[in-house]
Amino acid sequence: MGDKFNFGQLTKEIIVSRLQDIATAPDVAAEIAKKTIVSGVRGTAGSGQSPQETVEQICLGAMRGLLLIEKDLPRGAGQILKRMSEAATELHVDPNDLMTWAMRGIAGIAPMISDEIQWKIREQIEEDFQGAGEVFSRLCVEAKSKPEA
Repeated sequence: MGDKFNFGQLTKEIIVSRLQDIATAPDVAAEIAKKTIVSGVRGTAGSGQSPQETVEQICLGAMRGLLLIEKDLPRGAGQILKRMSEAATELHVDPNDLMTWAMRGIAGIAPMISDEIQWKIREQIEEDFQGAGEVFSRLCVEAKSKPEA
């Protein structure tokens, strides 16, 4: 089995280092996440790291980066999810799987944010993808119940 790649840390560092003074940081972060997902999933094929793990890491890293530079987390989450259909097409992966993996990664930010911000992210997801808000809420509960790594 090959080495695991920490795309979450890489994504967070790219966002923090490049997007601090960018007004459209959530949109740019979503594009960075999409490109990193496509490259990361392709690059880890056969390495023992699942596409799911790669997508979750990258989406959580993007959200952590946006949190650190104090940008609009709900917009960032919505924009990341909107780009998953493009990524799914490029990767020939089921778009529903990719959306779920991305949402699980985004929900990983739940232990680090207030309930109010979590609710705003949920509302944004529900507005953009009807019915997905409830899934996001369940994933947040799951993320908050995990022991600290």
